[in-house]
Amino acid sequence: MPPSSRGLGHLPFTEVTGIRIPLGVDFQLKPSSQSPQSQSHRLGALLQGARILKEEELMHAIELSGETGLPLGRVFVMCGYISDRQLESAVKAQSMVKGGIITFEQATQALSRQDRDGSDFDDCLAEIGINQEEHLPTARLGELLVESEIITKGQLQDALKTSQETGLPLGRILVLTNAISEETLSAALTAQVLVRDTKISRDQALQALKSSRFRRVNIEVSLMDLGFYRPPPRQRVKIGELLVLSGLVNEPDLMTALEMGLIQEKPVGQMLVDGGFISKRILDSALKLQEIVASHSLSALKAAEALRQVSDRNISLARAISELDLDHPEGKERVRLGEMLKASGIVNDQDIKRALRDARRNSALLGKILLVTGVIDDGTLHGALRALNLVRDDKLTMEQAIIALNHSRKNAMTFDEAITELKWTSQA
Repeated sequence: MPPSSRGLGHLPFTEVTGIRIPLGVDFQLKPSSQSPQSQSHRLGALLQGARILKEEELMHAIELSGETGLPLGRVFVMCGYISDRQLESAVKAQSMVKGGIITFEQATQALSRQDRDGSDFDDCLAEIGINQEEHLPTARLGELLVESEIITKGQLQDALKTSQETGLPLGRILVLTNAISEETLSAALTAQVLVRDTKISRDQALQALKSSRFRRVNIEVSLMDLGFYRPPPRQRVKIGELLVLSGLVNEPDLMTALEMGLIQEKPVGQMLVDGGFISKRILDSALKLQEIVASHSLSALKAAEALRQVSDRNISLARAISELDLDHPEGKERVRLGEMLKASGIVNDQDIKRALRDARRNSALLGKILLVTGVIDDGTLHGALRALNLVRDDKLTMEQAIIALNHSRKNAMTFDEAITELKWTSQA
């Protein structure tokens, strides 16, 4: 399904090929193990362990959840297997087990006590010797947003309730209700992943979120300026980048899949398949292309083109690659202004096709036509031409040029000011 039919809005680009994947952060999570320990993180396992939910009830709820698309916890309540209060406690217990605050056995013991005595879940935890004040708070998305003073506790509670009712992830609810912007969601997810991977501390994440919001810069820039984290050199193209660059997935849907992947501890590619955004065949092709790009046998742009052909023409990956125009190296002369503006999300295919009718292979003329037709403004044109020259002179990479272009547009500064702030002036 093309991105336009599923899109939830346009995201300003902050990363290579215009995809809002944080620099140096790999969202391709490892598949969750099937060991008992990993199973203990699941809601149904906790409720079964506490002897609140029966095996046949769990199986029935899983079947209904798959048919209706509703979250499993909501199905438990709708079927009358548990109460809203029990669901709230089970979700909290699940989060605490994932965060390493309590064990699976402690969680089921507290849930069982609550079911038996009707006590408050926090009181049940205290009765089994769990003092929550002794544990550091987790890096959950809602907590990060509240403690960085981006949203209020009331907004969080309303969004959590809506999320539970609709099945949409919390971050998407907050964006759709205008509580936060797409940029803020991306920043918070970045912070959440970096804390989870112990790249930064929770306090550093909060400082960076506040600084990013106040200065209106990307969180990556805030983290680097604060001296908390410097992204490592990029090793490989990410699955999300290939899928967005190929036009098979749009940025908001990718962000939703990333958030759900964090919650469910699943790879982002699997979340896109589960959500119906791509097929298993396309994911397998993207994974193979990822390895080919990593071996430097194919560029990311060519890989995305091959992936698009696999989807559009239903051909094999081998055939798609064999039909690529690989006769000429992607050298300086093959970098086009239209390609850069499209990859940056500034113009779309329709804008490019309209302009190309009168300006084939002429970057300067193409830019002027886009300017006259109102697609871009004068500052964007000058910045794009400056970026193009630096790329052709090997003073910036295509990735850096795209990041700087979007950084300059978002923060109302010149392209040279953007590369200065991004500390790339020594190259240019």
